[in-house]
Amino acid sequence: MSRLVTPLLYRTLWATGDVLVRGELELRIKSNDGTWHVVRFRADSGAEITTMPAVEGRRLDLPMPQQAVRGVTHNQTGLEVRSGLIRAQVVGMDATEYVFPCFFLGDPSTPLAVYTSPTLPYTLLGLSGVVDKLLITPDGRPSPTAPYGNLIVEKI
Repeated sequence: MSRLVTPLLYRTLWATGDVLVRGELELRIKSNDGTWHVVRFRADSGAEITTMPAVEGRRLDLPMPQQAVRGVTHNQTGLEVRSGLIRAQVVGMDATEYVFPCFFLGDPSTPLAVYTSPTLPYTLLGLSGVVDKLLITPDGRPSPTAPYGNLIVEKI
C-alpha cells in the first residue's frame, strides 16, 4: 500500500490570534501533450468535487471543455463551470494514475489577477471520484516536525 504523510500547514489569524490549519498535497496533473505539471491542492473533505481555476487549467494545457455548462454557477464564487476530468498522480506516492472529475471555474481567458478574494477559486481536492481511490485523513496529533499534526494519504 502506498502512503504519504505530510505536516498540516497552519497560520495565525492576525485579527483574532486563532490558528487556522489546512492539509495540502501536490498532484502531478497530465496535460494534453502528456506532460506532467505539479499543482498544489487543498484537501477539502467539505468540497463535493475537485475544483481548479479555468485559467490555470488553460495555462497548463489541461483537457477542458471549451464551453461552460449552461445555467450552472459555482455557489461559493458565482463563477461559470466547465465540467471535466484531470489525470493525476500523488507526489510522494507510487506512480498510480488516477482520473478525478474536476470543475474548472471561471473563464479560461480571464487572468487570475482580475479575481478578488471572495471570488478567487482555489484548487481543492474534493470527495467525488477521490474517496473511492484515496483515504485522506487529517491526524491532529502533534510531533516535533508537525506541531498541528499530519495529513495522511493512503491508496485504497
